[in-house]
Amino acid sequence: MPTMLRSILSASFLSVLVTQCLTAAANAQTTLPTVRAAWFPSEAAAQIYFAKEMGFFQKEGLNVEIQTIGNTSAIAEAVASNNADIGFSAILSIAVAYKKGIPFTIVAAGNVYESSAPIAAIMVAQNSPIHTAKDLNGKTIGANSVKSISEYGPRAWIDKNGGDSSTVKFLELQFPAMPAAVAAGRIDAEWLTEPFVAVGKKSDGRVLAYAFDAIGKEFLVSGWFATSPWAKEHPDLVARFAAGMRDAARWANANPAKSGEILLDHIKMDPAVFASVVRTRFADHLSAADVQPQVDLAAHYGLFPQTFSAAELIYNPAR
Repeated sequence: MPTMLRSILSASFLSVLVTQCLTAAANAQTTLPTVRAAWFPSEAAAQIYFAKEMGFFQKEGLNVEIQTIGNTSAIAEAVASNNADIGFSAILSIAVAYKKGIPFTIVAAGNVYESSAPIAAIMVAQNSPIHTAKDLNGKTIGANSVKSISEYGPRAWIDKNGGDSSTVKFLELQFPAMPAAVAAGRIDAEWLTEPFVAVGKKSDGRVLAYAFDAIGKEFLVSGWFATSPWAKEHPDLVARFAAGMRDAARWANANPAKSGEILLDHIKMDPAVFASVVRTRFADHLSAADVQPQVDLAAHYGLFPQTFSAAELIYNPAR
């Protein structure tokens, strides 16, 4: 065979081989087992994007499809109706649903509250006459989700500091809409989490209280949950998802600059305002002790008759 022809055939063979390898790799990527996970845009829930974009899910051999949903109530509906496999929510909301007979179970930890770096606040307008918990009596507070920790965290602070939260009305609003609602006088105060606390401060807002201190100095605020039947049917997917989220938590806590860049891609916030945000810290483990404060809070406000062991809420493949 002439040398030139042999070279052409060799090159053609190599090209075909490379193409086949690339196709196989692409097919392997698209055939990874998929989990549909729902979040709402906030830093507390952004851990899932860190896990996806930094390759922690891929490392675990998992493809995660992320769904954006407006609030935790709607996320709970999506998970309960099998329109999402895993969802993000405050621990209190998961506990309340569980005690109502909805078979939710926590499969991965979310963000942690630490009083030394508060990430949520009751805010009022700079010129507001509200300066104490008692001043909130009879007033209206905006919250992104009612009958949740966004309501009962502020209620706990009001009641522990001389006010009467039974007289306070909570109005459900999305975080971005609250500063304008306060400025227009449609609500008297707002409950914001970061990065929206920073936005509130830039929008003529004043911090009245870091209300989560009334619950505890450190506790698990949020978690990622599934239905117990789904988790039992997919223990391998649960384990892969939890591992990816654990690695994402450790990475985000150690890399605030890079995680901030990813977050800004998904919440569309002014970088100058974001620079003043108190960054969220994420838990790299899931324990009943860190969940218990919200279970006790829910029981205190009569969301179920009495408290119970938080271990019931945590996914355990042995059960």
